[in-house]
Amino acid sequence: MSGLRPGNTAQHIGSGKFAGVLLLWEGDLQVKQEYTRSEMAALLAALRQVFPTAGLADAATGELLDDAADKPTGQYCQVPVLDDEGRGWAPVSGDALALTLYRAAVVEGRACLLLMECHLPNTLPVGNREANALRRQLTQYQEELNRDYMTGAYNRRYLAEIWQPAMVGHTPCAVLVRVNEYASVCAEYGSAAGDNCLNAAAGILQRAVGADPAQGILVRLEDGVFLLTADTSAAALTDRLRQAMQDSRHVFSISLSRRASFTMAVAAVDWAEAGSWDLLLALAEQRLADA
Repeated sequence: MSGLRPGNTAQHIGSGKFAGVLLLWEGDLQVKQEYTRSEMAALLAALRQVFPTAGLADAATGELLDDAADKPTGQYCQVPVLDDEGRGWAPVSGDALALTLYRAAVVEGRACLLLMECHLPNTLPVGNREANALRRQLTQYQEELNRDYMTGAYNRRYLAEIWQPAMVGHTPCAVLVRVNEYASVCAEYGSAAGDNCLNAAAGILQRAVGADPAQGILVRLEDGVFLLTADTSAAALTDRLRQAMQDSRHVFSISLSRRASFTMAVAAVDWAEAGSWDLLLALAEQRLADA
């Protein structure tokens, strides 16, 4: 991940409590590599005096552990990419003012991750340019983590961590769309032409789902396949999609002087047909394969 790193973060923040926390992080909080269970429990107790939240996770699965790294709790965290010194960080999902610091550790032979969650204060000095710059960077990272880098559609992370929990108690539909020519375009003209094809398709699909992510979102599931999901019926969303497809040109650029067209296959499923996200997507995928 580019931008701020655990080793140079504090210089971007300026003064205040948050800077002090990350300066301690630069000093590694006197964290070593190997611990007994009692030593780890004591370390976590100390860390919780500095960080609002501190915990321990299995480094392989991301499953949260008790303080002695003895028993799993049944909850999970993301497992980040660590640097050569076993350190890493990532923004907290859904919170533009927080990030989690990670540190590799071994507890009696078990590879673990220390997790320390940091929060910017809600009331920042107006003139604190460094703190405001960090706020903007964290907001940007949050957006980048949730988006497909090429088409701008949301990714599976946003679908699983933000959209699906927000839809608890609702009955969203799923509409899968396959860009039929994507694979042949990549094979014949190259990946750049394939990217242009997907971008053109994503523009049409985004017009159908709308600009308000609280109402509906466009997700790039894999190469050539998109998901439209909204808190409405599959018939209503499909009608909006077909109208957007009729009103748009299905054309993309192969080169400056050459263009080609594409077609899209559509499969829709209502929540009442499945009752869970896994079944909803599985049924939509089955129908798309037959489309």
